[in-house]
Formats: sequence, structure tokens, C-alpha cells
Amino acid sequence: MIHAAPTRSAGSRGQRRRGRLLRRGGIPAFLLLAFGVGWPALAVPVFSGIPAGPFLLFLVFIPLLGSALFVTRVADGPGAVRRLLSRAFLWRFGIGRWLVILFGLPALTVLLAAVSGTLVSPEGGWVVELGWYLFNTLIFGALTLNLWEETTWGGFVQSRLMARHGLVGSSLLTAVIFAGIHVPLEFAGDRAWSDIAVSLGLLFVAAPVYRYLVGMHLLDTGGSILAIGVQHASWNAIQRLDVVEGGSWEWQALAATVLLTVLVAVGRRLGAHMSRPMGREAERAAARTWITGPASATAPDHRSSAAA
Repeated sequence: MIHAAPTRSAGSRGQRRRGRLLRRGGIPAFLLLAFGVGWPALAVPVFSGIPAGPFLLFLVFIPLLGSALFVTRVADGPGAVRRLLSRAFLWRFGIGRWLVILFGLPALTVLLAAVSGTLVSPEGGWVVELGWYLFNTLIFGALTLNLWEETTWGGFVQSRLMARHGLVGSSLLTAVIFAGIHVPLEFAGDRAWSDIAVSLGLLFVAAPVYRYLVGMHLLDTGGSILAIGVQHASWNAIQRLDVVEGGSWEWQALAATVLLTVLVAVGRRLGAHMSRPMGREAERAAARTWITGPASATAPDHRSSAAA
């Protein structure tokens, strides 16, 4: 009897702490786990000088994907985990969208290089360069890394934020988190502080544009993580294209990302009559469907109303 009250009190406090962490779609709990483990892991290669590759793999599969799956399971149950992972294999979303995802960025990068006079012919020829691009995108990139990375960023973080804030709000919020986890890597090597500042600035400027592009893909493909995983891999692969004079691809790739985002956004507006979520409420309803199933699309979002 003496210990009954403290036990209940401690249990109540624990439940309240758990409740706070799992509010807002479980994002606070995810941030605590992802950054609490991810940043120290990335700091190891930065301060020791050892290769960062193994630590990047650890970051993607343990602090990021592991935390996303754990929070999904605790917050919404095992069915939610199955729904999340099933979206990584959702491939039926039209040949047009596949062409945009696979070839939009490299085509625009090459076009911008040609217009600016920085385009060069690859040493191995264009066919070989195309083959390497597809390998880096579909096999080395998407299959081994970016598909699982976007299961976290697009499938978990951005989808849950979209269910509350719509496309624009979720893109901006996800961009801050997405860029933030990469901050330790900017301090690797012997770099001047001015270079680090410029690099960080570009990272936080480019991230919202890229996450908006990803968000549009999610809405137009029924929440396909496969679509955005391949898009992420394509974005990484264009950085390896041997078609830019001096190998300096940065501004062309960044400009290509902005241009593709604008073109996709314009295409969505021109095709607004098609069956795709347009407008904040439709975007929120679509995202809720990906997370909790079709029944949630028409159910009122009581948690969002209460939080507001």
C-alpha cells in the first residue's frame, strides 16, 4: 500500500511523456531518436578522418529507418508498419511520371550545361554514360540506399507532416529536418569556415525546393515511396555525370532541380481536372489515407483541430 501511489504517479508521468513524444504524428519521438543517435554517428568520421561510408549506411538504416519504423509501430500498430513498407513497392503510377522521375533531372542538367557552354562529351561515350547513370540511379542508389532513406523522409516524416499541414507546410518542415541531419557532414575535411557557410546555405536553400518536388510526386503517385526513392537516387546520380566541363556540376544540378520542380508544379496546375489531390484539405486527406488506410480520408482530423 505504501508504494501504490508513487507507482501510479510514476506510471502516469511516463504515460504523459510518451504521449507528448507521440503527438503530431510521432515526429517529436522520431527527432529525438534520429538526431540523438545520428549526429554522434556522423561526428565519428568528421573528427577521426576515417571514411564516412559505413556511418552513412548506419545513419540510414538505424537512426533514420529504424526510428521511423519503431515510432510507426508504437504510435499506430503493426498494420501501419506494413502500410508504410508496402508503399516502397508501389510502381504503377504511369509511364509519364516514370520518365519525369528517371530522366527529368539528367536531361535538364545536360540542357543547362549545353546552354551555358559547359557541356562536354563523356570519355566513354553517351551510351556508356547513360548506362552508368541508370546503374547509379536504380541499383547503387535506389535499391541499396535511397529507397530506404525516403521511406523515412517521404514515407514517414513528410507524409505525416502533410497530413497536418498540406504540401507546402510539410515540404518546408521536412526540408529543415532533412537538411539538419546532414549538417555534421559539412564539417568533414580541412575546409574554410566560409566554404562551410556557403555549403550549409545551399543545403538549406535547395532542400525546400527538392522536398516540394518529392511532395508532388507523393500526391500524384498515391504515396509511392518507390517514386521518390528513385527521384532521390537520380538527384544523387546527376552529381556523377561526366558531361560538365571541369566536373563542376553543382550549379547545373541545382538549377535543374529548381526547373524540374517548376515544370512539375505547372503541369499539375494545367492538369488540375485530373484525379489528383489539389488544395490543402485534399492533400491532408490523401496523406492520412497513406498512413492509416482509406477510411481516414473522410474522417475529421480531431487531433489537428485540437492542436490548432
